[in-house]
This record gives sequence, C-alpha cells and structure tokens, in this order.
Amino acid sequence: MRDKQQEGQPRRTFLAGMMAAVGGAAALLSRPKASDAREAAPEEPASGPVLYRRNEETERYYTSLYRS
Repeated sequence: MRDKQQEGQPRRTFLAGMMAAVGGAAALLSRPKASDAREAAPEEPASGPVLYRRNEETERYYTSLYRS
C-alpha cells in the first residue's frame, strides 16, 4: 500500500506545479494593459452662459466677506 502512495506523490507534485503555472499565466494575461502617455488637449472655453463677471461691485462684495 505504501508503494502506491509513494508513486502518487510525484504525480501530485507535478499536477500542483502545473496548476500553479496555469494560475500564474492567467493572472498575467488578465491584467489591464498599460496606457500610452498622451499629451492632454487644451480645454476649450465653455460655450454656456457666463455666470460671473469681475467688476467693481463684485470686488466690493467679496472684500466685505473677507473683512469679518
């Protein structure tokens, strides 16, 4: 009985190594690819309405907020 168990050990070791190799290969192949570095295009100004215009009245308002 022991002879059969000893014969099975190298086979189990081989199968365990094979499974580890398959798992490692699957992990390497499933990782996301690195992206290329690209220069970002300059942003175009928003074409929507202008929500804030800097003028004398707004300057007085914002300076009054920071005085307190």
